[in-house]
Amino acid sequence: MGHIIPNKDCLCRPNLAEEACQLLSDLANTERLMIVALLHEVGEMHVNDMVAKLGANRASLSRQLGRLREQSIVTTRRKHNRIYYALSHGKAAALIKTIGNIVR
Repeated sequence: MGHIIPNKDCLCRPNLAEEACQLLSDLANTERLMIVALLHEVGEMHVNDMVAKLGANRASLSRQLGRLREQSIVTTRRKHNRIYYALSHGKAAALIKTIGNIVR
């Protein structure tokens, strides 16, 4: 039997596996997953609107938004004294869509 060479996009390659693990780790929290899914669905939102929509605790939601921001999954835009969040990570958006299709 011949040697099979994996496709260059195979997750069996260390650099791709590490990137996938990091993204999965970044989203491996119920609130973070819900935030990313909501921003994927509706686009840009203010934190107060997210709190109302998700029924989440504001302090906890702010912590999770901070982590997502550190990981460059969300970006912010300031308008007057309000900060709006938007999904900025294409791979996170694709993963959210895929997860949604699997669990439905």
